[in-house]
Amino acid sequence: MLLQEIINTLIQLIMAFVIAGLAYALAGKSRGRFAEYIGLIRPTGASVKLAALAALVLVPVSLALFYFTPLKAISTAENTVTGALRNHGFGGEAVLLIVIVALIKTSFTEEIIFRGVVAKRLIRWWGLGIGNTVHATLFAGVHLVIFVAPGGPAFNPVLALAILVITGTGAWVQAWLNERRGNGSIGPGWLIHAATNLISYPILAYL
Repeated sequence: MLLQEIINTLIQLIMAFVIAGLAYALAGKSRGRFAEYIGLIRPTGASVKLAALAALVLVPVSLALFYFTPLKAISTAENTVTGALRNHGFGGEAVLLIVIVALIKTSFTEEIIFRGVVAKRLIRWWGLGIGNTVHATLFAGVHLVIFVAPGGPAFNPVLALAILVITGTGAWVQAWLNERRGNGSIGPGWLIHAATNLISYPILAYL
């Protein structure tokens, strides 16, 4: 399981960089260096502190959304990260799996695409207010796929609204921290995203 997950993570990471590379290639002469274009630069110390404070609020709220609602059943199904962890049992390999998946596969790759490519371009085109709101709506909307996925829960308008509001707010805060406090780095957003996954996965899998 560990080897397969490492392979899957590498494939997903490569795909994220390919998507970012294509966007970079189409960006024109004003694109600057690739690392700066997608935000792979050092964040400010203040933005990291703010991200840690934001995580103290966003992580419990996001976890509660999945732990205390019908979403828990689908988020712990056998074909999910937490479901696979539960079936595998807890141990040293499980800890490595959680770290690899939480820090890289489901946070770093998504940050490259959504905050490093999508949010940055939309904010550049339409400004922080509109661009970031559109990006956050897109990110939140992706999470609604859970209602049409095989084995997913029946559509619930209240639950769908909660997903939109919580994930959308988190995405908006992440991009705002990156662009307005983090010197354009995706580091602050990655910290929040990684912390959410790193804490949520073991709780959903084993508690």
